[in-house]
Amino acid sequence: MDDWLQLALRLLQYVLLLGLFGWITFRVTGLRAARWLDAEYGKNLTLIAAGLAPVVSAILMLASIAAMMGQPLVSLEWPMIEAMTLSTDMGWAFLLRTALLIAAFAALLVRRGAGGLIAALCLGAALMTLGWSGHAAATEGMLGLAHRISNGIHLLAGGLWLGAIGWFLHLSVVAHRDPERMSAEELLVVLHGFAPLGVALVGTVSITGLINAQMIFGIEDSATTFTTAYGQLLAAKIAVVGLMLAFGAHNARTSRRSVVEGVDTDGDHSVALSTLCRSLTRELALGFVVLGLVAVLGMLSPMVME
Repeated sequence: MDDWLQLALRLLQYVLLLGLFGWITFRVTGLRAARWLDAEYGKNLTLIAAGLAPVVSAILMLASIAAMMGQPLVSLEWPMIEAMTLSTDMGWAFLLRTALLIAAFAALLVRRGAGGLIAALCLGAALMTLGWSGHAAATEGMLGLAHRISNGIHLLAGGLWLGAIGWFLHLSVVAHRDPERMSAEELLVVLHGFAPLGVALVGTVSITGLINAQMIFGIEDSATTFTTAYGQLLAAKIAVVGLMLAFGAHNARTSRRSVVEGVDTDGDHSVALSTLCRSLTRELALGFVVLGLVAVLGMLSPMVME
């Protein structure tokens, strides 16, 4: 029961932190020039998620302590919680992450100015703290610091990728259903302009993924690792990411055909939008599958059990 609770909390934490970081960061960077997008758009739902994030992080910390102590969550006592929080790297990372998540929530309450940018920076830093637990925390010394930084960059790039998919899916649905509210042509132009950043994000995820794999089990030992449950789930994750890349390439091709090559006639982009809606839905669904696999992988050992 406790294992399932910890797994569910890990998944929810990844969804909240990566989702919030990607959603807010892409709004203040990739969509900053979209004057047709209201600055307050979707803010209430974002605030709810931002308020939930530190709560989930705290419950997960308690569940992790209970798992390490071999006790039920309800049996934890304050002296044990205090000792684990104040005497471990994982505990200090949790305290820093909590402060950053609260700061991000406070920044989102600001209706004007740089609130979105400050929230994005706080959420990005909160994602970096996740490297002080799990497999990245097992590497010691300067090599360990490099591993944690690589893990953080991996999460940042992945979060921004997911945020862009979420925004494009949402806006393409709105533009398809209510063309007067959202300009299909301008949306397709923004999607086409995302291609270089998308390639950079994919490259970053791939490179840091290889670095993390080398740090965790050694790429030269891949054949042995792939005989374990950890390795098989990692292979599944790689395959799902590959499918996401295929959908991403399809989306880029669709936007290019509509914007650059002028395939749609008479300025009618409805066909392109319908195609994008279907493709982006599948790509985002696969992204959630990846997060689920990541949540499980963090609880497994890559070592072969004798």
